[in-house]
Amino acid sequence: MINQKLLRREQENNQIRVGWVGAGRMNTGAICQTSLMKGITNSVICDINTSAAIRAYKLIGKDEDDIVFANNVNVANDALRNNKPLITEDAHLLLELELDCIVEGTGDPETGAEIAYNCIHAGKDIIMLNVETDVVIGPILHQMAKRSGTIYSVSSGDEPGLITELVDRWGGLGFEISAVGKSPAILATLDRYANPDSVAEDAKKLKINPHFLVTFRDATKTAIEMACISNATGLIPDVRGMHGPQAGIKDMAKLFCLKEEGGLLNQLRVVDYARPLTLPDGSIDYINSVTPGVFVVVHVTHPQIQEDLNYFDVVHTGNYYTFYMPYHLVTTEIPLSIVWAVEEREPTVVPEYGLVTEVVGAAKTDLKAGAIIDGGGGYTVYGVNDLASVSRKEGFVPFGLLKGAELKKNIKKDEIISFDMVQLNTKSLIYHLRNIQDRMIPIYAAS
Repeated sequence: MINQKLLRREQENNQIRVGWVGAGRMNTGAICQTSLMKGITNSVICDINTSAAIRAYKLIGKDEDDIVFANNVNVANDALRNNKPLITEDAHLLLELELDCIVEGTGDPETGAEIAYNCIHAGKDIIMLNVETDVVIGPILHQMAKRSGTIYSVSSGDEPGLITELVDRWGGLGFEISAVGKSPAILATLDRYANPDSVAEDAKKLKINPHFLVTFRDATKTAIEMACISNATGLIPDVRGMHGPQAGIKDMAKLFCLKEEGGLLNQLRVVDYARPLTLPDGSIDYINSVTPGVFVVVHVTHPQIQEDLNYFDVVHTGNYYTFYMPYHLVTTEIPLSIVWAVEEREPTVVPEYGLVTEVVGAAKTDLKAGAIIDGGGGYTVYGVNDLASVSRKEGFVPFGLLKGAELKKNIKKDEIISFDMVQLNTKSLIYHLRNIQDRMIPIYAAS
C-alpha cells in the first residue's frame, strides 16, 4: 500500500527525491508518471543529450527558463534545495547530491555497471531498467548492496518485474509453476539475423532507434529478460534459447506442459516465451494472444482447486491452467519500485538464486578473425540463454562482455562465442566485477 505512505510524505514535505540517468523513452515516461504522484519528486535528470532532458522536464510542465544546468555539486544541491529542475551531464555528480534513489535507464551494460557500483558505494538506492547489466553482474551487485544497507533492484513494470511478481503471487499460493513467459508483439516478425539496416524502415515508422528495435526482433532482449527472471526465481530455460512457440491464450497450457502429456517441456518450472498469433493478413491477433502481456502456467492436481478454477473459467488443458496479464506497463509502474525501495527497503527483482541462467552471444553471420563485436542491437551477434552451469562448462562468454571484443579466429553463423575466440576489453568495470562474481558466488546448480 503505497498511497498512504506517499500522502504522509507529501504532508510532511519530505518527498522521495529521484535522480534519473538517461532521458530516453522509458525514463521519460516514468518521469511523467512520477510527476502525477504525491510524496515523490523528479529532482535531477542526467543525460549527455541535454535536449532530451529538457524535453522530459517540459513534458511535466516545467518552464525551460527555470531549469538549472550544473556539473558542480554546490550549484546542483542549491538547485535541489530551491526545488529547481536540474539537469547534469555528469552521472558521478548524482552520487554527491541529496537524493533518495537513482534510476538507471541507459541499457548499456558497462554504463549500468558503473552507475550501480558507484551508487551502492555512495549509499544510494539504485533501480535498474538496465537488465543488460543485471544478467551479467546482478548477483555481485545484489550482495554488495545487502552488505552496504542499500537497495539494488531491477524495476517493476517491465516483464522481469511483472513476471517475478506473478511467480511470487501464484507460487506463494502454493501452485506448482510449470512455465512463465512473455509474448511480445515484435516477435511476430522474429528474425535472429536482423540488423540496423534491415529494420531501418520499421524503426522510422515506430520512431525508435534501429539498434533498440534489433534487440527485440532478434530475441536478444527476450533472452536477457527471461534470464533475469530465472536468476530471481530459480526457474530455468528448458532448452538453449527456450522453445518460443507461436501460441495464444488457449495454447499456453497445451504447449507448456510435459512432453509425455502432449507438450514441449522436458521438465516443469521453466522460463520461456511465445510468439503471438497472427491473422490472415499477417497482423497480430491481439484478441486471442497474450500479447503484449505475460503468462504463468501452473500444474494443479488437487480436485477441489481444479473444481474452483474451472468454476471461474480459468483457461486450462488437463491439469495445466493459464493465468495471464494482457499488458505490461513499463513506464507507468517504474515508480512502484522506487517507493518499495525507499519506504519498504525491499527490492522488486534481484537475483536471489545467483547466476542460474547466462545469456551468451551467437554470430549473425560468418565472421573473420579481426572483426570487432558490436554487441546487442548490431550486425554481429544475437543473444540466447542457457543454464549458467552449461555456459561455464562450455567456456561461453557472457553476452554483456562482448561489445568491443576482437575475434581471434574465424567463426561461423550461429556459432556461440567462447573465451578462446575473442580478446575482451579487460579494462572495463563490468569485466572486473564479473571476475569477482565468478570467484565469490558459485554458479547455481539447477536440478
